[in-house]
Amino acid sequence: MKRILSAVAAAVLSLAAIGASYAAAPDVKMYRLDCGQMTLGDKSLMSDAGLYKGQSYDIVMSCYLIKHGDDWLLWDAGLPKKYLAGPLTEGSFVTKMDRTIVEQIGELGLRPADIKYVAVSHAHFDHAGQVNDFPAATLIIQRAELDAIADSDKASRHYIDGSLFSSHIAGGKLQRVWAVDGDVDLFGDGTLKTIQTPGHTPGSMALLLNLRQAGAYVLSGDQWHFTENHERQQVPTWNYDHDQTVRSGNKLDDVIARAHATLVIQHEPADNRKLPKWPRALN
Repeated sequence: MKRILSAVAAAVLSLAAIGASYAAAPDVKMYRLDCGQMTLGDKSLMSDAGLYKGQSYDIVMSCYLIKHGDDWLLWDAGLPKKYLAGPLTEGSFVTKMDRTIVEQIGELGLRPADIKYVAVSHAHFDHAGQVNDFPAATLIIQRAELDAIADSDKASRHYIDGSLFSSHIAGGKLQRVWAVDGDVDLFGDGTLKTIQTPGHTPGSMALLLNLRQAGAYVLSGDQWHFTENHERQQVPTWNYDHDQTVRSGNKLDDVIARAHATLVIQHEPADNRKLPKWPRALN
């Protein structure tokens, strides 16, 4: 009996320590950045089940600036700067970008060197296009995505452009790279947690944020591209793996339900309009 009581006491103390750690977590703020716009001229590319034929849809490219205590983290890095010359037509996509990330964060008095971390949900061009503008930041990326970048054959098959990461991966050597494996509490305080969601690419991930006033939010990367796509769990035709995508969608829905989180589909204009308009923050 004494042994059982001792074990219970130890567990209570451990939970109390975790609770104290979470209570001591620094304030977290999230800003939504405008990182481009795209018209999907052929919306059927968003469904390998053959939905959306003859339809088009306008989506947004969103990046998110997150202040964690005194540190700044950028979640996703938007389109490459060539789209400033847009709108550019590539296949059925019409894409443009009005301002760079560096220009926007400058309105907060920030320079690229002030960004300590750049985390990418995955390595596609519209989520990693300006990573090289933050060469002093630590790149946070799933290890499986990093492996895909390093494998030139795999990268080309999955539309991954390794040159977008040249400031962090040079000559096969990693510089300031934090390769995460799976679901990781980045700062150990419950405020920012990566959620591994392979399927769209080999190492896709989402981000769960716990904000002191606004509550829990999930930035879903490219698990889904718009609301109806989520509701019907549709898989884009170019995804890395159909079954993995479906499993990841179910997993992320479970995370959202357990955390009572607000879902932000990063490409969905309606979801992003619900966030404070730049330069106001959610906290």
